[in-house]
Amino acid sequence: MALDKNHATKIGILFVYFCILAYILWTYDVGYIILPILVLSSIAWLLYEYSHGVKQAVLNAASGIGLFLMLFDFIVENVGAFFGLWQVGTSALFVIFVPIEIMALCLIGGTAWALAQPKKFSRMDSVLDIMLFSAFGTLGEFLLIKNGIMTYSGGWTSIHAFIGYFITWCLLHYLRYKVVPIIFK
Repeated sequence: MALDKNHATKIGILFVYFCILAYILWTYDVGYIILPILVLSSIAWLLYEYSHGVKQAVLNAASGIGLFLMLFDFIVENVGAFFGLWQVGTSALFVIFVPIEIMALCLIGGTAWALAQPKKFSRMDSVLDIMLFSAFGTLGEFLLIKNGIMTYSGGWTSIHAFIGYFITWCLLHYLRYKVVPIIFK
């Protein structure tokens, strides 16, 4: 199955943007400001995807996927924090153990992600997408740790984080292409 050229371009742009963010986080001690930057980035991405004439039903379905990601992440983060596997130490507001910024990032970014996906399923597009978000999610956590915003404990490692991201993005692809595909036509 061939790559969707539009999606491949979006993946390329995200790759470059994620590399720039990684460079900034690696080079500078940006502290807490990275969380608002990520939220603003997700808003910009959503506005970009929305600017291409999205039907209300498609926006609603994409928002449902974003809501699923937010709730799924909320449960996973709280369970992990409760069992002492990780901790995020900085936020404008915590909802139990989860920073409100991460909840906003999941909701808005998950909605933008759903809108950015090709209409037709392609294994190659999905594999690229899953690997991009798994690798950069894991790298992002490593850099949050480096910047003192997050800590791992209780035996949790970057390998576990990668597997967690991989499972999450596989679930999102399943949801997007098997559960709600009719709405995205």
